[in-house]
Amino acid sequence: MADVTSPSSSASTAADVAVDHGERRMVRSPTSLLRLIVGVTVTAVGVVITWRFANTMAALNRDWEQLTHLLPGWIRAIPPLVVGLTLILVPVVVNVQLLRYRRLRLFGVVNLAALAAFAISEVAVDALTRQPPGLFPSAYSAAEGSVNDPLLAAFVAAFVVGIPYLPAATRRLAGWVIGLSLIATLGFAEVPAVAWVTDVGIGITCGAAVALLFGTPDTAPDRRELIAGLARSGIDMADIRPAAVDARGSTPWLGTTRSGRGVFVKVLNQDNRSADLMFRGFRALFLRNTGDERPMSSLRRAVEHEALLSLRAAAAGVPTPELLTVSEIGNDAMLLAFEAIEGDSLDRVGSDAVTDDLLDSIWAQVVTLQDHGIAHRDLRLANVFVAADGELYVIDFGFAELAASPLLLATDLAELIASTAPVVGVERAVDAAERAVGVDDLARAFARLQPYALGGATRAALKEADLLDPLRAEVERRARIPEPDYHGTVPASGRAAVLPILLGLATTAALIVGVPGSSTGPAPIAAWGQVSWVVVATVIGLAAATTASIGSLRDGITVRHVLLSRLAAGFADTLAPWHTANIATRVGVLRSHGIETAAALGSVGLAVVTRIVTQLATLYLAVRISGRDGSIDVVADADVGWVVAAGAGVVVGALTALLPGPRRSITRAVTPALRAWIAGLRSLTGRPVRLAQLLVGSLFVPLAMVGAMVAADRAVGGTLDPPSLALVTLGVAFLAAFLPFPGGAGVTEAGLVGGLVLLGERAELAVSAVVLFRVATFWLPVAAGAVSMRWLRRNAQLASGS
Repeated sequence: MADVTSPSSSASTAADVAVDHGERRMVRSPTSLLRLIVGVTVTAVGVVITWRFANTMAALNRDWEQLTHLLPGWIRAIPPLVVGLTLILVPVVVNVQLLRYRRLRLFGVVNLAALAAFAISEVAVDALTRQPPGLFPSAYSAAEGSVNDPLLAAFVAAFVVGIPYLPAATRRLAGWVIGLSLIATLGFAEVPAVAWVTDVGIGITCGAAVALLFGTPDTAPDRRELIAGLARSGIDMADIRPAAVDARGSTPWLGTTRSGRGVFVKVLNQDNRSADLMFRGFRALFLRNTGDERPMSSLRRAVEHEALLSLRAAAAGVPTPELLTVSEIGNDAMLLAFEAIEGDSLDRVGSDAVTDDLLDSIWAQVVTLQDHGIAHRDLRLANVFVAADGELYVIDFGFAELAASPLLLATDLAELIASTAPVVGVERAVDAAERAVGVDDLARAFARLQPYALGGATRAALKEADLLDPLRAEVERRARIPEPDYHGTVPASGRAAVLPILLGLATTAALIVGVPGSSTGPAPIAAWGQVSWVVVATVIGLAAATTASIGSLRDGITVRHVLLSRLAAGFADTLAPWHTANIATRVGVLRSHGIETAAALGSVGLAVVTRIVTQLATLYLAVRISGRDGSIDVVADADVGWVVAAGAGVVVGALTALLPGPRRSITRAVTPALRAWIAGLRSLTGRPVRLAQLLVGSLFVPLAMVGAMVAADRAVGGTLDPPSLALVTLGVAFLAAFLPFPGGAGVTEAGLVGGLVLLGERAELAVSAVVLFRVATFWLPVAAGAVSMRWLRRNAQLASGS
């Protein structure tokens, strides 16, 4: 939220609005969108309950019956009867009243929502409850056609559409009816409340969807309501009109009292609060380390919090417009009134007017905020106001925090540096910051100079001017932040992947065409159900790798970006051997999110070392328990030639890595990460959850790989025991990492087939199982990784080597 508290007289006013609006205009409000999101979520939860927890709901119904069965039958019949009559009679009365007063539009949308909810509830719940709960086969026997109440869904849908038209008392009464319907169904009905949540969710969804489609009355207070609300606070307005200023999250007005005093009014209603809740929800889901606190319990508390921050800043000596009043207004809205000041915000005065003295004045106010533990959280130039007499004011504390954490205070520094750079240039912006806060605080700000730590407007301005990387480099230089020498690079073109792809395809084709020891060719899929388990195991492996990467991070980034980096790193494996491009990709993504190179190397190195240790541990376990004869001694079962070939492969790979070109690539990309793994481990000291994520995720990666191979073998009719399959899968994967074949293409397929055959699998089954396994676990993720790599490059989420 970012408002200009005191707009300039030249650019701030718009045409007056009429005093009376007769009929309010219809708008598609954020509140309807938020209700739609809530409705879809509740519906999803309800579907899961109806589908998978029918036994639980039936048991809950039986438990409630034990509490109510002592009551006489006629008393037990009252709650369901009252709720049922309410759900039937209220819609009839409402429709009669709507027709009586000729509210035909409202009549249409209310009934459309109700009918849609009724029909969807009837069809959806019927499809989910065709079979009774397994432990309670007679639970639905008392139901007459359906185990749910579509009238409840219709009632909820009509109520959601009608909320803007209903007084608060009626809204509370309707809420009580919906709540009592659950109690009546649980304790007094013969049929379990298995679909109650589904009905309510469908009702909310249909009501919100219709409201969003056709619009609801604009609940923003009008001119007459504003004048009346301000009068209750002793502010007698002569005139008030909309203010054409940058007002995110509120509606700005500008007026004059009868005594001639200028007043700026910031109005917030439930639509503004709904938008703020969705904004916070998005940040909570997709961003990490934002520093956001929980949303306020109500709009009133949010407005009072902003008023408190404004008063606290003024008391600390920060120039900010005087707060005149806070008042409730209109239909669930609140206002804050400030003294209006002639002038304009710095984002509209032009770059020539932003002198070094002006920058120093801005930074002096920010230092005062920092000294008093106040984080503004939106320190862009639109929220710095210069009055006609040259005085500077900091405005809009709608997102601010008291007793702010060091993270939020550092973000404020980064925001102001980043917002001034497009206006005055990188050097002047950093000069002003260094003069005000010094080198140490510049280093604090550097970690927050990353795209998703900055505000949207600041991020867009930096992107348009292509200044983020130069700004980071300048701050890094001024703060004298030591960076390790890392030169790992990812090939700029995906053409390098052509050779390994062709090699893999050629090897696969050769194996299919000439199955060793078989005249019938590869075996067809014998159990399609097992194919789905191959996919499930692949997804589990990807989720485990993502979890391990998250666990290795000291400073978190979003799960989405970790997943994209894992996919892109898998594709990068096809661009260069020995995982050089893989590690460079992962380090580059972390660096692009503002994580220092040392920390990025430590995190990636720790993840790699942990993965190696867990894979060796599972390989050792497979060696100990595998064998065709069921013993723990695999030596008696393995062919001597296979062992010799494996050893030769390791030797050849090691010798190849010692050549000047490969050695240089490994030294640049892999060695720094492996050297930094201890530092990465130290950074997780005192973070048991992160360590658990790292260990559990790393352990599940090889287990998921083995699970995919077992499922692939069973899908084609194979019978080789799982420990032997684990031995081959993990052993070949480990050896392929040492060979000069990007992604192990070709050599992995051949090694897997050879290993399976040597341990007793028929050749035609081995070829089919390996092809299925590699397609699911390697080639499809590589294709997804190519898309991820392209997205990361296009969105500047892949920093290059230093």
